[in-house]
Amino acid sequence: MNNYEIHLYVPKTGKLKPSMMDWLYENGQNSKQPEAFWPVKKLRRKALARHMLRLDPTLVPIQGPAGDVELHYPNEQLGIVLYIHERGIILFFPYMAYSIYSRVVLGICYTYIRYLYDAAAFWSFDPQLNIISYADDFTSMEDTIMLMDEMLPKLLQSG
Repeated sequence: MNNYEIHLYVPKTGKLKPSMMDWLYENGQNSKQPEAFWPVKKLRRKALARHMLRLDPTLVPIQGPAGDVELHYPNEQLGIVLYIHERGIILFFPYMAYSIYSRVVLGICYTYIRYLYDAAAFWSFDPQLNIISYADDFTSMEDTIMLMDEMLPKLLQSG
């Protein structure tokens, strides 16, 4: 099953802009870029993982590649993963039809997003909706649910 993803970054300027996202998509895999060019802060991955574990001690930490950290929600059926890499976090969760189940999953995810904004000034980028937000709210959650409801039949046909 395909995953929905939301990217979280701490912009150096205090505000995430579309031009920054363009730069990250073009250059984000190139670790040789000088620090001054990066529009987002470098993260201390393990320290951030410990911070998230204080919020939710039920998360299951797994060592990722190259020093990255994965935090898995303990209920595997929900499929929620926070992937902490050098420059940000990618929050993964499965596409699902509009239902109580989707509201539970998104409620958990948006709790993490809001906490990261409040605690560490993370901004979020939803590449599926092409929306940048300083702290996702109920409207963003509804937009995500509606998009998943629209996309799920297409994903089931192609898979």
